[in-house]
Amino acid sequence: RFPRRVPDSPGDLLLPRFAHMPAAMRRESPAGATDHYRPACPGLYATSAAGEAETVFTPAQLQKMDFHVECHLSTAFVTVNTTWVVPGSLLKSAKNDGKKGNITFAMPVTEQTTVTGVSAQMSNKRFASGVMPNKDTKNMKGTRFGRNTAAPLPAHPELFAISIPGVPAGETVHVQATYFTPLDFENGAYVFRAPTRLPTGCISPNTPLTKVLSVMATARSAYSEQVQVMSPTHPVTLVQAGAGVTQVQLDPIKREKWQNTEFVMVMPVWGGDIAAAGVQQPPAPGDPDRRHAFAIAIAPPKPEAVNPFPRDVIFLLDRSGSMGGGPMDAARAALIAGLKDLTPNDRFNICAFDNLQIFFDQEGLTNATNEAKDAALRWVNVNCQARGTTDIMTPLARALELFSAQPNPGAVPMVFVITDGAVEDEREICTFVERAFKNGGADPAAMLPRVNTFGIGRYANHYFLKMLAGIGRGMNGAAYSPETVEKKMFDLLRASKTPILTNIAVGIPQSAQGVEILPFPVPDLFAGAPVMISGKCVGGLPATIEIQGRVAGGAVWQRSIPVALDLQNNALSIPLDKVFVKQRIDMMTARAWLTQEKHLEQQVIDLSLKHGVPCAHTKLCAFEISLKNETAMKNQKASGGAVSVAKYAVGGAAGVMVIGAMAGGFGDVGASLSNAGGMIANAGSMIGSIDIGGIDVPDLSCIAECAADAPCIEPIMGCVEPLAGCVEPLVGAAGECLEPLIGAVGSVVEVVGNMIGGN
Repeated sequence: RFPRRVPDSPGDLLLPRFAHMPAAMRRESPAGATDHYRPACPGLYATSAAGEAETVFTPAQLQKMDFHVECHLSTAFVTVNTTWVVPGSLLKSAKNDGKKGNITFAMPVTEQTTVTGVSAQMSNKRFASGVMPNKDTKNMKGTRFGRNTAAPLPAHPELFAISIPGVPAGETVHVQATYFTPLDFENGAYVFRAPTRLPTGCISPNTPLTKVLSVMATARSAYSEQVQVMSPTHPVTLVQAGAGVTQVQLDPIKREKWQNTEFVMVMPVWGGDIAAAGVQQPPAPGDPDRRHAFAIAIAPPKPEAVNPFPRDVIFLLDRSGSMGGGPMDAARAALIAGLKDLTPNDRFNICAFDNLQIFFDQEGLTNATNEAKDAALRWVNVNCQARGTTDIMTPLARALELFSAQPNPGAVPMVFVITDGAVEDEREICTFVERAFKNGGADPAAMLPRVNTFGIGRYANHYFLKMLAGIGRGMNGAAYSPETVEKKMFDLLRASKTPILTNIAVGIPQSAQGVEILPFPVPDLFAGAPVMISGKCVGGLPATIEIQGRVAGGAVWQRSIPVALDLQNNALSIPLDKVFVKQRIDMMTARAWLTQEKHLEQQVIDLSLKHGVPCAHTKLCAFEISLKNETAMKNQKASGGAVSVAKYAVGGAAGVMVIGAMAGGFGDVGASLSNAGGMIANAGSMIGSIDIGGIDVPDLSCIAECAADAPCIEPIMGCVEPLAGCVEPLVGAAGECLEPLIGAVGSVVEVVGNMIGGN
């Protein structure tokens, strides 16, 4: 299934959508200018306004950019290290003298990216980050970053940004960011993309890309064969390969073939038949959870190699007032594309709902003939217009009734719930669907309706939608900005186009203890969506287990699959336990929301802190730290103890800044009732709210270093820090007071310095 070679040419495999990147990410300023409206790669940028909602990014001078990537099954873990020299002309400060000031670290991301850490180092100052429970962030004001509020730093689904204060002119700044993201699945292959396009002006025109850019990427599968890896954008060379693991890097010899574009890595999956395999790892030494972690991968064959199920599809599209404008236009376009994707073997119906409902076919499901689809397209354009409030229960219950009233043996019934709102009876909806499926699922051959959900904007309760899709053995998707609604929604519809294997069951031995499987129930296998099952159990799985399901026509498909014991190949640093931690956190969070059980919420927090992955109940926080305290904090983390960042941060809790997160939240019923639009605005407005160019953050790093060795200085630090924090609110009210205040802070610092000298 996996050829043992790395293509010699980046053109060996070109998939149609590899050039895709959101237009907002690629748009540049007018011809001849060196600035960009979006950062093309992780880096240090001076930011300036361009109109009401745009921000121009001017890069510092890049010295080195290294990407270390580990693609584990369906998730990519990325560490990017960058080194920049910051010219004084790019620095912002109250004095604006080009000697010292602030600069922004910005990194393009997607709506599914989870940033797990960011750190920066200069010659005499360093910043770090850590994950903290929400309840412990109340006293974190961000004073070391020019802020004075416990509110999280604004976030955007396409951009991660944070301002770094107190950078001297000509300083060399090292910045590291870590994140993970699910791999895209396109045209039968897993796809990873790294934002490696360097902006104009960040390196000398005579400097080759090979001098400043490197990518080391490892691909790991559950199968015993070498993983096939290739790149359509860059020449890559094989570093090492083994059972289920392949590692490649950018080929420095073929420098003439390098392109200044995003790096794309492709890992083909489609074969001639359904393939499945498992992998497991024992717990790490010292981990209190002594269960083995395991993963089971089920890969689809090429669509033309199988006989797919027919589908019965009902689309439920929210047309409440908050969907007006861009969201409704995009959702309507995606729905129309989904209608066109229906085959002659499918049946369908459409419901446009607000506080009322209207169905395309009031009686039931319609055969997907060309005439019926044309009539549906006209109906959508007339009836899917924004109005009213939101009622999800009534149209969903009606959809399930239609499936029962018009059974279609052999077809997969599917309902798509598309909404941007939160409703008061969400828990009742989940309970209703759970009960309906439990009552109708006694027959293992029964084909219960699959409930797929798609949330739009920040006011939708994304955990409710995840929970509903989980109960309904369906898929879940989301979009937060108007530009991504159509693509993300169509991706969800397209992924579910070709069902291949349904009612999947995993043969875990009955004697196994402490068994946990996610997602459960196991979703169906589609040509456009492989199945990834993760879990834990005491002692691990046997060397082989049974997997079974049903194929089109009702026949039982069954395989005995191997479960390899992975003791962590030397090319890998991410343990299997962490590969699916986001999936575990999201589903546990949704379950805790549904049951309202506080002990489940605490389990989510514990898991988040253990793996350093922010979630709905924790936040990523940034803080300045001394070298000695940084070493002490790392040692405490390594020992497994709970870490309080306020203990190690310069300025204590007040100096720590809470970083926002774009993870889907619990929604806002009040906003939904008032038909407030929940789409995320242009990133330009967000940058303006994190820019601290109008204030100087006093440099207390030298005192912090001394305080680490002299406990008596800590009380003095406690006096200086509040004085520094007072500057920000006074700037807006009385700008002319800024200089005297900074002078006052400087005087205090001088006094403290004299005290240190006399100690």
